Amino acid sequence: MRIILYTGKGGVGKTCVAAATALHLAERGRRVLVVSTDVAHSLGDAFDLPVEGEPVGVAPNLDALEIDPVVAGRATWGRLQGYLRAVMTSHANGEEAGIEAEELFVFPGLEELLSLSVLLDIDEAGAYDVLVVDCAPTGETLSLLKYPEQFGDFIERALPLKRKALKVGGPVIEHVMKIPLPDDALFDELSSLVGRLERLRGLLTDTGRVSLRVVTTAERIVVKEAKRAFAWLGLYGYHVDAVVVNRLYPEAALEGYFDRWTELQRASLDEIERSFSGTAVLRLMLRHGELRGADGLREAARELFGDVDPGELLTPVGAAGAREGAGGCELVVPAPFFDKRDLDLVQDGDALVVSLANQRCRIPLPAHLRGRDVASARHEDGLLVVRFEES
Repeated sequence: MRIILYTGKGGVGKTCVAAATALHLAERGRRVLVVSTDVAHSLGDAFDLPVEGEPVGVAPNLDALEIDPVVAGRATWGRLQGYLRAVMTSHANGEEAGIEAEELFVFPGLEELLSLSVLLDIDEAGAYDVLVVDCAPTGETLSLLKYPEQFGDFIERALPLKRKALKVGGPVIEHVMKIPLPDDALFDELSSLVGRLERLRGLLTDTGRVSLRVVTTAERIVVKEAKRAFAWLGLYGYHVDAVVVNRLYPEAALEGYFDRWTELQRASLDEIERSFSGTAVLRLMLRHGELRGADGLREAARELFGDVDPGELLTPVGAAGAREGAGGCELVVPAPFFDKRDLDLVQDGDALVVSLANQRCRIPLPAHLRGRDVASARHEDGLLVVRFEES
């Protein structure tokens, strides 16, 4: 199944672009599901039809779904929430703990991530040819896409220690503290969650059939965020195959009071074309009216894609991964728009940790590079090239 994820700064119109893409694919004969994982759902508004927590037909060959993060979290995280409710009840004079128990035992962003993990179930069911995803705004999406790695690493290190400690001292703790202790089933649920998140990351980094598309507008601040998102998505191993420039003003409308916008829009478009020269750039003009309903989405899709099949990879996957260089084996990682003076690279066991400002990315090493030390690193042509010593 082909999977296309749309993200972008809040308010750039990514939901409508995702909906238009899905409708266009469905009218080409594909079985399509368009899904919203954004907490602030507006997919139903785009189609001007009610869309809820189960797939609903919105056009021939096209179903839509707005994932409820609470329901998704309960299905995966329910036993842990139940345990915390039991702990709180034990300290509440026997009164049943309320909703605050569930809210307390949810890591920030975890419910949204579990919404994203529903994509695993959809992919494994195989009922559709294409899955189009309306993701959260870029900042939240980046946090969610790196969450599996960070959360999984924490749990994998902490879980065996916690489990062993409870087996040794659990009865004493339970007697003294008067609280129920977690059982093996709860630890198994944690392990299952880690496995699910690892599978999600594996799915989303399958660049042969999964790609992201960044939606932006021709405004300097929004373009800067699009460039940051593009850079970090590539660093984490996700393939961005297109940049969509939405809500372009017709030059005929930029007269009088809006005359200054002609120059600003042209400058932003020049920066977009220059910055994303190796990536497909799609343009969509500002509509005469509000973009909603099948007719408006159909018209937008025709303008956006023309004769191009939106289900294809619009930009081939670039050079990345391990290779043999002149000085030995090298690891090549996409790192466009970064200033090499601000990049910090540290080897941590069988992984590389790349840091920039308040962001950090952990890159697992391929099997044949594990155990080797980093010999040197350079940043050239938008790529981070790390050379390793011979084994």
